[in-house]
Order: sequence, then structure tokens, then C-alpha cells
Amino acid sequence: MRARSDAGPAEGLDATGGSTGPDPATNGSGGVRTSPLTVEEITTFYEKGYIRPGKVFNDEQIEFLRAVVQRLTRSEDEAGRRYDLLDPALWPDEEGGNGEAGDAGAARDPAQSFDFLFNMWLIDDDFRAAVFNPTTARWAAQLLGTTSVRLLEDNALNKSPSPHDLRWHQDYSYWPLAQPNAVTAWVALDDTTQHNGAMLMACGSQHLGERLPVVFGTGTPYLRESRPSSVTEVGDPAELDLPVEVVELAAGEVSMHSSLTWHASGPNLSERGRRAIVMRYVSDGTIWLGAQRYEYNYTDEEVGLTPGEPIGGRYFPVIPF
Repeated sequence: MRARSDAGPAEGLDATGGSTGPDPATNGSGGVRTSPLTVEEITTFYEKGYIRPGKVFNDEQIEFLRAVVQRLTRSEDEAGRRYDLLDPALWPDEEGGNGEAGDAGAARDPAQSFDFLFNMWLIDDDFRAAVFNPTTARWAAQLLGTTSVRLLEDNALNKSPSPHDLRWHQDYSYWPLAQPNAVTAWVALDDTTQHNGAMLMACGSQHLGERLPVVFGTGTPYLRESRPSSVTEVGDPAELDLPVEVVELAAGEVSMHSSLTWHASGPNLSERGRRAIVMRYVSDGTIWLGAQRYEYNYTDEEVGLTPGEPIGGRYFPVIPF
């Protein structure tokens, strides 16, 4: 999949972010947590592959961010940059070439989409301020065992009411990184329950190593020929005796999972969309492999990186905390 924003980094933005709305890093207001992770939480992360540290945006900030995402969704749709993660046309065939894997050519109802926006921090100051949240960056650094993290990407998601689920996968499969030194922070913009398609986590799956990428809507694996023979398909957690937990979150709360943790989500059986914003953090110094590993949303030339170099540059900023 190659879904992207064609805009480069917005002019005049520095590494600290900025916002014309409520400050997403407000300390302690509305039950927002800013304290470091505890030893128990870090231990749970290494055992299960994910944690739920608490609330990172208060109610006023969440309301503001909903409006920001709605505005950006409208503008990205007009620009042809709003993508449906369940659309088979976005995905390569099983060998990784051009084509539609799995349910090829199937007609999709636009009202049952799983909308995906990519790297809105590059074009919108308000979204940037949310993404540059120092608390989630600090937690990511604690979980990765590093003193500095970079932003790999951000996403805005809206899972419309739909009978479709998102199949089991791990994030690292889709990233052009030599090491899985990355975590995902997933922030609910709506109360998220099993009824409206909350994430499912296969606890302990991160200990099973790298797996093949899959088409989200069908579970069809691809890149089998270009990955090492030891890299196999994501399995059925039940068959592997992996406990599955439903990640229910209140609006403003965050879950954080390893780039190797298997996760999925069920159908949204409610009458409203299930919205979220996502930040992907990577350890500073992680090696960039570029298109040699995965055709990412930007080419090596666009980001100014040669495969084998540490990730860095304007597209992958250090997040202060």
C-alpha cells in the first residue's frame, strides 16, 4: 500500500509544535495523565505486547481534535488523498507486485469505509500539536529503552459502521526499518468498545518475531518471495494459545503496542464512526532500509536517506519530551 500526503513539511514549524486550539499537552487537566510509566506497566508491555496507560487528551481537546480530523478528512478527500484501508485496490498481489490481493475487484460501499489519513502533521499545525505530545513520546522512549524517539508517521482513522473486520497483522511488516524498534500510540476520539470495532490484541505475539504483511480486508499475505524464509504468515491466535484481549478505551485514552504485536479489529456494529488518531514512534538511530524492504509512502530520494543509514531528517523528526 502506498497512501500518502504529497505535501512536504509545512514551512515555519519547529520541533515543539503549536496549536490554535486547546493545548494537547496540558498537564493534569480533565484527568489527563503526564506521569512516566511505572515499572509494572513496562513489565506488562513486555509480557503482553501492549498497555493502556490512561487519558492523554481532556474532553475539550478531544472535541477540538474531532473537528480538526473532520476538516482534514474533507480537504484530503477533495485532494484525492483519503484512503480506505479495506479497499483491495490499495494492496499488492501475493507476490508483492501491482494488483489486488485476495478479494480483487470487489465493489465496496463508500459508506462502509475505513478512512485513513497519513502524516497530517506535515500540513496542519493543530494536528501537529497533538502528534507532538511529549507524554506519549516519553512513554514510547521508556518502552523502547531509548532516550530519544522520532516520529515515523501519524494517521487519522475513521471506521464507519460496517460488517467488515480488519484482519490480524503486525505493524513492523509494513515499515522500511531494519529493526522493529517502534511502538504505536492509538488514541481514541470516541468511546471504543467491542460493539463499535475496538482493537483486539494477541497477547504475547510480539515474542514470535516478524511476520508477513497481509491485506487488511482479507488477511491475504504478500511479499513471501522477498522476505526471509523464516518469516511466515500471521497465525490464528486461538490455535497458538495466545490470549486475545479487547482494547476498550474512553475518548481521550491511549493504548500503546509493540510493532511486533498482532492486532486486529472487529466490525463496527454501531450507527456512528469510530475515530482515532495514531502516532508511530521509532527509536532514534534505527536503520532505514527503504524500498529494499518495503515500498513506503515516501521514496528514499524524497526523505533523503540511503538504505543502511540511521533514520532522520525532516520527515522523521525527534519528538521532545
